[in-house]
Amino acid sequence: MRPAAPLAAVVVPVYNAGAFLPACLRSIAAQTLQDFRCYLVDDGSSDGSGALCEAAGREDMRFVALHQAQCGVSAARAAGLRAALADGARWIAFCDADDLFHPDLLRVLIGAARSAKMPVACCLYDSFSGDAPADLPARPAGARVLAAPAHLEALLHDHAVDFSLCNKLYSAEALTPADLDNGYAYNEDLLANWQVFSRLPGCAFVDFVGYHYRQHPGSASHRPLNPASLDDQRRAAIYIREHAGPEMQQSADAFYYEKLVYLASMILRRADAADYRVQFNELGVGIRAGLRDPRLGKNPRLALSIKAAAWATVHCTRLWAAVCRRLLRDRQ
Repeated sequence: MRPAAPLAAVVVPVYNAGAFLPACLRSIAAQTLQDFRCYLVDDGSSDGSGALCEAAGREDMRFVALHQAQCGVSAARAAGLRAALADGARWIAFCDADDLFHPDLLRVLIGAARSAKMPVACCLYDSFSGDAPADLPARPAGARVLAAPAHLEALLHDHAVDFSLCNKLYSAEALTPADLDNGYAYNEDLLANWQVFSRLPGCAFVDFVGYHYRQHPGSASHRPLNPASLDDQRRAAIYIREHAGPEMQQSADAFYYEKLVYLASMILRRADAADYRVQFNELGVGIRAGLRDPRLGKNPRLALSIKAAAWATVHCTRLWAAVCRRLLRDRQ
């Protein structure tokens, strides 16, 4: 029989991840903190991933296989969270099925959250392709406390904290399935974290590379650019802007404008940019209108490089497109 109420839960949404899932599960099984339960949510896989989840549960009682019709990563995470909460888990972590945990991730993040008396702790992550990076010994110098609203600032603007759910650990009271299953296919993690962080007094941050993000042709960052991606990312930025409190409004305005410029640059770098002319024109209207707006293009929180990119997007589009094609690359 499984012991009740694990200290930590790890939720892994699984969809056709058979090539990478075994390595992911080995990294979770190797945690130095052993009091955890891992919920493998098979989201309608057709490549045998569901059978791998079942096999993991037979071989190690800490692993639980759940199956559902394909509903998307957000719904899969929400299903895993519901199961973890029902089992009484006190801390919740997330891992994508093609990525890897450092063996000390759970131990370090739970320790950081407890020492900082914060309901969320986060760490650094790195990216890799091919062989997994070597895990360096976990010798964090102690948790840095990001008290509200600094944790929201960091979520929007600090790439060390990042948008991801996977380099963070949450107390069971900090998030709900509705936070995760928000109807977004892109930037769903950003929106979930914004909603969660908005309710919290802050978070702990540890200078420790605890999560390894695998880059491969099928990974999320290599999905073909499509209108749904552009729309979701823009809608998420609009939502944040509209729901920011007074102390965060200037920062949220800057984030929104930076997102418009970023999305325009992602279109311009493509050889088939003409296929996205409707989306680019919509972004261009917003960028042009914001150039002289003190809340947008003249926002003091906006980096000079973003201001220059905004100007170039609307005033010398062809030259800026050439720059984007030369300098912008997929994460590898």
